[in-house]
Amino acid sequence: MIPIYIPYLKNYKKSAIQAIKDNWISNYGINVTNAEDKLKQILGIKHCILMNNGTASTHALFIALKHKYPEINKIYVPNNVFVAPWNCVLMEYGKNQLEVMKTDIDTMNIDTSEEYINSLDKNSCVLIVHNLGNIVNVPRLKRLRPDIIFVEDNCEGIFGKYEDTFSGASEASLCSAVSFYANKTLTTGEGGAFFTNDEDVYNYIKSAYSHGMTEERYIHDRLAYNYRMTNIQAGFLYDQLDDLGTILGMKDNLFSNYDTFLKDYINIGKIRKIKSEEWTQKANWMYCIIIEGLDFKHFEKYMNEKLIQVRPFFYDIREHKHLQDIKIENDKIEDFNWGVMLPSYPHLELKKQEYICNCIKEYIN
Repeated sequence: MIPIYIPYLKNYKKSAIQAIKDNWISNYGINVTNAEDKLKQILGIKHCILMNNGTASTHALFIALKHKYPEINKIYVPNNVFVAPWNCVLMEYGKNQLEVMKTDIDTMNIDTSEEYINSLDKNSCVLIVHNLGNIVNVPRLKRLRPDIIFVEDNCEGIFGKYEDTFSGASEASLCSAVSFYANKTLTTGEGGAFFTNDEDVYNYIKSAYSHGMTEERYIHDRLAYNYRMTNIQAGFLYDQLDDLGTILGMKDNLFSNYDTFLKDYINIGKIRKIKSEEWTQKANWMYCIIIEGLDFKHFEKYMNEKLIQVRPFFYDIREHKHLQDIKIENDKIEDFNWGVMLPSYPHLELKKQEYICNCIKEYIN
């Protein structure tokens, strides 16, 4: 079976193993500091906090928002994204405070047209999700609506760019979150990170993510959490960051190979790719295609018989039982039902990519 993803850790275990040998296995240790510093350096962000998973990092977005802007009473949230950001916003805000945003079927992201963005309410926040690794140009939105607060779920978009800045690193957003889950470009198994350029937000989350401990040990001053990453996990991350160019180069090659193998079917419109917004650069997370009219369950069964794993795009949020009562003016967008994620791990062999693409073409024919 060709799996949808395999973590690429072959050359990146040294620091994690050393942490085990040295017995620095909790959240304390040099790897945590080194990885945070390396991320800040690479991304050009002022503050970074490593966390135990991407969902914890995303939850921290709304903890930060509530702290910095307690007057905010409306959150705009995108549809057809992974469920985690919805669960996270509902940890801090009620359903009556949420509004589902319109979707652009070309980008599979929110509608970023000037008319629509200018129609959003004042005293509000927009949750940006860089869906499927496709990047939303947040600095442009902030120029259109400087009164709106933006926070970024960048869990699928790390190392994507808007306007020559890494997504999640701009002053245009209050803070951002990334994931280092096993199917992400960099992985610590579980794991994530919280980023901000706002020192007050950084100091607040630095406390809230670690039990709300004050400077006096065992005295706590707020409702808080244990969202800390271990030194072992940070060791995996640091070694990958130290060889980031190699990993990103492998992913670039992977995506380029898929483009080549599927070029003829893309050109004649039998396969569609997600379009990028102007002045953005996709994060090469999962290679995604759209086959109009696709019955995904049937296609998945066919590909599994060929020993290939595939994944669907994310569903309309009303498909989730606890979100069925969310009010949305628009109908469900069928294009998401036609989407497919293909195996996208960095070291996927060229011959296997060619085989995957040949199986897709056979299915279409």
